[in-house]
Amino acid sequence: MCRERTAVKKIREILRYKFAHKLSNERIALSLNISKGTVHNVLKRFEECKLEWPLKEDLCDTQLEKQLYGSSEPRSLSLDQIDLSYIEEELQKPHVTLQRLFEEYQVSHPDGVGRSRFYDYVGKSLGKKIVMKITHKGGDILYVDYSGDSLEYVNRATGECIAVELFVCSWGASSHSYAECTATQTVEDFVASHDRAFQYFGAGPHALVPDNCKSAVSKADRYDPVINPLYTRFAQHYNTTVIPARVRRPRDKAVVESNVLHIQRFILARLRNRTFFSLSEINAALRVELELFNDRPMKDYGNKSRRERFDELDKPNALPLPSERFTINRIKQNVSVAPNYHIRFEDHYYSVPHQYARCKVDIYKCDSTIEIYYDNKHLCRHLYSSSKYQYSTVKEHMPQEHQYVKGWSKSYFLEQGKKIGPATMEVIKRTLDRHQHVQQGFNACMGILRFAQVYSKERLEKACERALYFNTAFGSHIKAILDQKLEQAPIATITSSTETNSNSDHENVRGEKYYQIEMELTNA
Repeated sequence: MCRERTAVKKIREILRYKFAHKLSNERIALSLNISKGTVHNVLKRFEECKLEWPLKEDLCDTQLEKQLYGSSEPRSLSLDQIDLSYIEEELQKPHVTLQRLFEEYQVSHPDGVGRSRFYDYVGKSLGKKIVMKITHKGGDILYVDYSGDSLEYVNRATGECIAVELFVCSWGASSHSYAECTATQTVEDFVASHDRAFQYFGAGPHALVPDNCKSAVSKADRYDPVINPLYTRFAQHYNTTVIPARVRRPRDKAVVESNVLHIQRFILARLRNRTFFSLSEINAALRVELELFNDRPMKDYGNKSRRERFDELDKPNALPLPSERFTINRIKQNVSVAPNYHIRFEDHYYSVPHQYARCKVDIYKCDSTIEIYYDNKHLCRHLYSSSKYQYSTVKEHMPQEHQYVKGWSKSYFLEQGKKIGPATMEVIKRTLDRHQHVQQGFNACMGILRFAQVYSKERLEKACERALYFNTAFGSHIKAILDQKLEQAPIATITSSTETNSNSDHENVRGEKYYQIEMELTNA
């Protein structure tokens, strides 16, 4: 029999999975994205060659291929023995598959062509795609997809119609399904829908089969797809694996594709004339219809419902759920720790021990907690803060006497400001003194010093003089002065009556100078 040769690297993986990890042929095929027939063929050839595992270290790929397949010269094959008219007629009969016809062909023609060649020849000759029926094992695979059609709700305040996404997942053996609507298809909503589905089923699958959406797969590839980090951690938490369907191959997840269509016709059709005013209202109505859908008898399965088949086939063989639910809401990997030993996450700054400045860390948002890891080891945690551009600094993370690693310190920035001029140094000093922890002002100081490269040292010094006069020594004000070239304009004389006004001496009163520069910036 003739088969397309399997790459030697994949042959070595098949042998390693079989003999070192004791995996079944089916699991090997799923892991390596190949057919079970290929796995069986390689193992059969390995046995016939009487090779031993582990392979000898000096056995190169060329020698291994030669022992398994022999000569590389193609054998001449005859396809005249295949009766295409008979095959086409038999395929129209119930329960007859191409696999059955191939087995009959093998009996009558033991020296005929192999299975792959047989399938390829018949498929091309009949002008249509021949597919095999997949036999699903109980508790093995949960298929995942989004529906192209969904529902919408009306915003009571604005009257706007807001569309939502319909998430659907189905078990391979029983077709027992879960469905819900979410605001988006982001990875956070995608993983949260999985978690609620697992709680609904009360069990987890051995494998998840999504399509190649960005929420599941960061980088699609036929042989080595990159799974989204948050989705990967979710799978690790529930001790399952992720096996994405091939790109543009909906038959790889035909179960959920079919159930999406059934749910559209059974549930969406029932809810088509209802008006909803929130996402929670939609999901409440959807849950009622979902129960009816799963309890509906199926004629092709002896009038058993999806729920009955799930309790009989999938649930006894599925994975038990861990005691704790998955709590990670978001993952951000390879985040650089700034020289001031803070990391930025959702526009807020969190400290890490100063020894890890300039290192790469991973950030996990778990409900109201931020967990930070370095080299897969836990460093610290913070309470999540939604305050934009503010700092959360733990005192123990700070170096002694505020001396900063890698050469950054308060004296360093004051010295850099002094090189430009006394006004710039004073602005730097005020910027550092403004923060509770001196390190929190380092980034702001760097931004101010950078103006010297963009606009020149002379212009920056004059702009700082003007900002100090008007008591607005902030980076944003200095940048506005430089952009509008106000540092060249003369400073207006302030009347003595204003200067001697006792009310303006209070530290919380900005005074006329402040509003004078505001008017200058506005009218420039």
